[in-house]
Amino acid sequence: MTKTNETIEIDPHGEHHGKAHIGFLQPEGMMTLLTWISFFLIFSVLYKFAWKPILAALANREDYIKKSLDDADKIKEEMESLQEKTQKMLEQAQAESKEIVDKARKAAVQAASVINAKARDDAQILVDNARREIQTEVEKAQSNLREESAQIAVELAGKILEENLDPEKNRKLINHYIKEL
Repeated sequence: MTKTNETIEIDPHGEHHGKAHIGFLQPEGMMTLLTWISFFLIFSVLYKFAWKPILAALANREDYIKKSLDDADKIKEEMESLQEKTQKMLEQAQAESKEIVDKARKAAVQAASVINAKARDDAQILVDNARREIQTEVEKAQSNLREESAQIAVELAGKILEENLDPEKNRKLINHYIKEL
């Protein structure tokens, strides 16, 4: 291998003057062959020891990310489902609580009407008892009044008999005393 060192001078107008170094621009066959052998050797080593593990790691990472995204989608769907179920349960609980309150109100109204009816019945019983007691007392008073009237009549009759024995006068006196009673 021999190298030639020629210098070529180029002026601004594109003309060549003198000698130029062309050796570094011209590839030598052996150097090119060694460069390609080195490139393929490094490429094979990198492919086997670096590229395959990097690709495998990237594939694993891609699978992991896909799985994570799928899991995230599943979790999101489950959360939406749970939220819907929670909303339905909340609505159902509200409906049940409204129903319970309505039943309690109806029961309270019924209990109030039962209490009112019982109070009316009790009041009617008290009024009836009071009327009976009043009637009994009136009857007792009338009985006492009759007894007293009879006693007074007897006393009057006795006084009339003592005073005179005239029948017409006696009748007038009895009628007069009866009217006073």
